[in-house]
Amino acid sequence: MNKKLLPAFLIVALLFTGFYSCTKKNEHYTSDYSRNYFPLTIGKSVVYDVDSVLWDDNVDVRSLHHYQMRWTIADTFRDDLFRLSYRIQTYIRKQDTLEWATHKVIYITPTDNTVEYVEENLRFIKLIFPIQNGGTWKGNALINPLDKDYLYFQNWNYYYDNYSEPFSNGFIQFENTVTVRAVDDTLGNPETRPTEYAFKTYGKEVYGQGIGMVYREITHWVYDPSKPGTPFRDGYSVVMKAVDYN
Repeated sequence: MNKKLLPAFLIVALLFTGFYSCTKKNEHYTSDYSRNYFPLTIGKSVVYDVDSVLWDDNVDVRSLHHYQMRWTIADTFRDDLFRLSYRIQTYIRKQDTLEWATHKVIYITPTDNTVEYVEENLRFIKLIFPIQNGGTWKGNALINPLDKDYLYFQNWNYYYDNYSEPFSNGFIQFENTVTVRAVDDTLGNPETRPTEYAFKTYGKEVYGQGIGMVYREITHWVYDPSKPGTPFRDGYSVVMKAVDYN
């Protein structure tokens, strides 16, 4: 398995929520109601239950992991283009009885009509505005197309679905949400056709009004029976569910 993928996607891989600054007003968050699906407030936090699966075809191992993460907007700053941006500090713990440990930093930059999200030097366009059912965009267009480690990110067609509808993530029922469907690409099935090449790439996020991201699911694995040794999947799957927020 490409170890370069692990730091970014054990906790998230492909894409989180932002917040509205209570100390520095953001010019992009003044009139569009739909921006509140990605609120920007310093001090705002969301806690997630996280389940991840890792497949490593080098050692034929499938490993399961369960932990919690807390994402808190900590400060604002100006990026290289002098755009107002937000720093999200993330924390991690193996179970809810343990203390939080500092983990990594994620950066959010709202623009006139998008929200940019940066993790592990990968820049995604998480949302476009105004939000409406059927709205589409190239959410991974800012990722370097020449980086072979992330070729599978190319040509994803994000689109909005279930705008202003309720959603349950299994822990909490959210009354007003919007779903972002990023990719759903599958070929073959190793369980039923073990001699054939197969892969799966799937991405979905749900945002709650006044909360931010309340659900994320991202999966990417490849199964190549032509490689030496016993065929085995290579990739990851991560599911994040909001269980608490302020």
